[in-house]
Amino acid sequence: MKLRDWILIGMALLAMAVDLPARAAGAVGASGGLLASGIHSDRLAWQHFAGIVAPAGRGRVQFETWAADEDIYTETPAWPGEDAGPRRLRSSVLQRVLAAHGSLGAPSGDCGAVANATSGNFPVEAAQPGQAPCFAEEVRRNLATYRYIVQNQLHTQAGLAAAYQKAQGGWRVSLPEDAVQVKADWVPVDTLVAWLGRNGVRLNAAQVRAQFHTTTAQDTSFAMVAMHISSKDAPNWVWASFEHRLNPGRCDTMGCNDSYGAARRRIVPLAGAQNGQYGDCAKTPALKKLLEVKRVAPAWHNYCLKASEIAFVAPGGEPLMHGNSFTERVAAGIPIKRSSCISCHASAGFSRDGSPYLKQLTSHPMGTVKLPAEIVANDFIWGILTINAVPVEQAKNPHNLDRTRITARR
Repeated sequence: MKLRDWILIGMALLAMAVDLPARAAGAVGASGGLLASGIHSDRLAWQHFAGIVAPAGRGRVQFETWAADEDIYTETPAWPGEDAGPRRLRSSVLQRVLAAHGSLGAPSGDCGAVANATSGNFPVEAAQPGQAPCFAEEVRRNLATYRYIVQNQLHTQAGLAAAYQKAQGGWRVSLPEDAVQVKADWVPVDTLVAWLGRNGVRLNAAQVRAQFHTTTAQDTSFAMVAMHISSKDAPNWVWASFEHRLNPGRCDTMGCNDSYGAARRRIVPLAGAQNGQYGDCAKTPALKKLLEVKRVAPAWHNYCLKASEIAFVAPGGEPLMHGNSFTERVAAGIPIKRSSCISCHASAGFSRDGSPYLKQLTSHPMGTVKLPAEIVANDFIWGILTINAVPVEQAKNPHNLDRTRITARR
């Protein structure tokens, strides 16, 4: 073997070693664990779930009264009052950010196309004349989170640039322990009927409205298919992913793990199948009682905890997988084997000029994440992307944007 061949082999091995934490081959599914308080993260996840989906009056649940990122990341942030205007969902902020960098096509309007329809056998054409298949999202943050962000002026690029200077003196972004955040993904009811039908589940629109949590936004009826909840109950936050029981492929790839609320604590992926059904995730007596005490509406009983995550790696050192079968796999186009909530959000940070640091985010990090020394960590919060995301009204013309850096204003 020639010296050149040995050099090439050595370079390949070195590249594999450098990339080892982010490689998916040895990744294992997240399954939560005990927190310093002695409570298991799965139980905590359900406690937060029951609290935020409890009735709040006027047809809303608690988290729907919180501030959305569009309320926060603006020059004039405002906590929504009782007289808040009509609900408005948005196309994916991540897609709009990547569109500005030329990494992904920009979504059109407030309801954008999914990034990987094939992975979930999601429809790509309307079954009948009308709105093309799409999804919308919202991120909402509780009052503790809102106050911290606004009081520390972390809601504008200028404020982040000032925070960068403060950080040089030892200050750091650190949310309070009662901070809670929700990201929800919504699909138009007609699209959801078509998606389920393509995967062997026959429901009509009325049945969807009875079994899913639904809302009306932009004169369209939407059903929630997925939800992420993050809470500052640990220094690295606690990450929990919930899905509707009928989501095609709900437990594919990483399985489903719920040690508190599910009668079947561990569900393994279906062998040799994709986008199948995994049952109704029957609830334990303890969870049933909790949902009863909180007066949670029946539709919410159809949602299942996929897993909670509190660490970057498993006890054996393997990177942890934690991804939602819709949010990551279909909507964002990130395979579950390359998904980790905690690792993705650990890469949230900003530069000297207050612009978000995107290099690690766009590489879909897994395992332990370490930010460069010149980047200030934003305590796992990617809301700062909203400051610089391509505004929806500009998303239809991404070729007019500066692709070298994100400069669009809200």
